[in-house]
Amino acid sequence: MPQSTLRSTLLLGLSVLTLAGTYAFAQKTVRKPDRAKPPQFQSNEFSGVFFADARSQLQGQPSLGSGSQASSTDSAMASSDDASQAEPAAKGNDVWKQLISGPSIEDLVKESKSRVDGIITTPAKFASGGYGDARREFTLLGSLMGIIAQYPEEIRWKASAPYARTAFARVAANSKVGTQPVYNEAKLRQQDLQDLLKGTKLNGNPEETPWSDTADRGPTMQILEWALRENLAPHTSNEDNFTNNLDEITKYAELVAAYGQILQLEGMTDADDETYAQFAAAMLTAAKETLKAVKNKDPDLARSAVAKLDQSCNKCHETYR
Repeated sequence: MPQSTLRSTLLLGLSVLTLAGTYAFAQKTVRKPDRAKPPQFQSNEFSGVFFADARSQLQGQPSLGSGSQASSTDSAMASSDDASQAEPAAKGNDVWKQLISGPSIEDLVKESKSRVDGIITTPAKFASGGYGDARREFTLLGSLMGIIAQYPEEIRWKASAPYARTAFARVAANSKVGTQPVYNEAKLRQQDLQDLLKGTKLNGNPEETPWSDTADRGPTMQILEWALRENLAPHTSNEDNFTNNLDEITKYAELVAAYGQILQLEGMTDADDETYAQFAAAMLTAAKETLKAVKNKDPDLARSAVAKLDQSCNKCHETYR
């Protein structure tokens, strides 16, 4: 090998060794970054901030539904349980005082009288479809008189209520057709209603009238649909409507609550069906939530409660016709 080539090779080797040594030295002399020391806590430092056992603080019933959403019937059960914990349930006839007030009943009767006067005008109008409207109104009036008759304290029309319940329930049942005899009977009941509002006590022999005859399910569902769609839903649709209609919301929420109770009474159609009873209970609970929203001046809660009421009605209609 020529000397010049050997010399170049040696110089190249020395350069490589020098670079490697420099790199190794640099690695050894690089300073590691400073690390924060782990915090030190006292054993009682967070006492009163976190629960010692979070599970002990859980309330209510867990959902029994599968997946991310519970079924409406399970939600109804949970809502009913929450409502029962918030307010002790009244027993017997005392329940009516808890659900609907005397002033609400009185206003509902007066408003119904105005509608009845527009329905029962001529036999021709009655026969052409007015009898269906009459059936709904007299079902409402019979139900209100049934509540008045059982109300645990003295309220207006209590002395006349037992007979009025019988009379209104009978004409409601007969108003499935628009014949002349039914029209004549409806005119008599219209006069009875007029006498009631004038303060005249009705004279007649009341008969034992079960709730299943007083609040037949067909017209009762029409009444509930009307209370929800034409009154509660629009009155709670926004904050202004809510604020301007507190009395109306109260009245119709109390009516829905009362019917929620009626639908669960012994002898009512499907009242012994557990699922149907749960739907009725959910409706009653949603009505109570609506009343709570009025009391607290909470439009958001009112809108949410009416949405729950709507849902319970829709789910019930899907199953029961």
